[in-house]
Amino acid sequence: MFTRQKEAIVWTMLLPLFMVLLFGFISFEGLGKIKIGIVNQANSGAIDLVGALKRVQTIDLKEGSERFERDQLKIGERHLVLVIPTSFTFSNLDDVRILVNDSKPQETQLGLLILRKIFDDMVFSEQSIVKRPNLKIESIASHNQTYIDFFLPGVLSLAIMQSGIFGVAFGFVSLKKRGVLRRLSVTPIKPLDFVIAQVAMRLIVLVAQTIVLVGVGILVFDLQFSGNLLDLFLFGVLGGIVFLAIGFVLAGIVKTEDQVAPLANVVSLPMMLLSGVFFNRSNLPDFVQTITEFFPLTYLADAMRKIMIEGSGFSDLNIQALGLSCWCVLSIWLAVRVFRWE
Repeated sequence: MFTRQKEAIVWTMLLPLFMVLLFGFISFEGLGKIKIGIVNQANSGAIDLVGALKRVQTIDLKEGSERFERDQLKIGERHLVLVIPTSFTFSNLDDVRILVNDSKPQETQLGLLILRKIFDDMVFSEQSIVKRPNLKIESIASHNQTYIDFFLPGVLSLAIMQSGIFGVAFGFVSLKKRGVLRRLSVTPIKPLDFVIAQVAMRLIVLVAQTIVLVGVGILVFDLQFSGNLLDLFLFGVLGGIVFLAIGFVLAGIVKTEDQVAPLANVVSLPMMLLSGVFFNRSNLPDFVQTITEFFPLTYLADAMRKIMIEGSGFSDLNIQALGLSCWCVLSIWLAVRVFRWE
């Protein structure tokens, strides 16, 4: 009986290999890097300095405007921000400013030591008479983002994906195999009404799931919820529709329950591991980051995280809303094309 199911045999062999390849892209060694933002107002005048910072393996360097980098510092996404003025030279470092995250003293001190070492080395190489630079350090009140603040929005997004893909795929394949859908087709109930009822039920569960997880996070883990619950529901429902439609696509493709699990895992595992649910996507290679930016779970997790941590509203998340909307149209179209009642 088992050998007759060729698809199940193939997926049984390929799934472990698929997981090994996915985990091979993840660099867990990079989780302890010092996050430094740089505001380069000197442009080409600070090329040597920026290059020296990029060569330090313990630094995760990001470049942006002063306003953006300051905002990232306040929400805990940066440990330090280095502001390089237009008049920057190694003979005059008095106008260089360093903004530090006051909620991360250990990372801040280590980052300052690294910056001081780089500045000293470059000043020594430029001047015969050495004057140690007098750097301006400004402490910024920042949100002390804990791992639960990062983790909970990702888990909520993951729960939405799992409920949509696995719930629909397993449920409908079982109903087809047992002939339940065939018997329903001769009753007064319309197929569309049955599908709408299934979708509505799962979206209601999704809303309840969101309330429970956020409530537990706030009451038990001191989650810093800064956003609007309605915006969270809106993105949750949009993401839920996407993954429910993907579940219908899988239910239309596979024929037996033995084929559902491997195929559902092939679809969900890359998103679960590479969409920033358990760790920041900055630990991935650049080309993998570029690919995973377009995953539906990435759009959903980023939106949930920005709402919870940064207090962003629906109108501030145009990219995430557009990305999920495109996936919504595509997945519904595929579901209509491939889904069969028998």
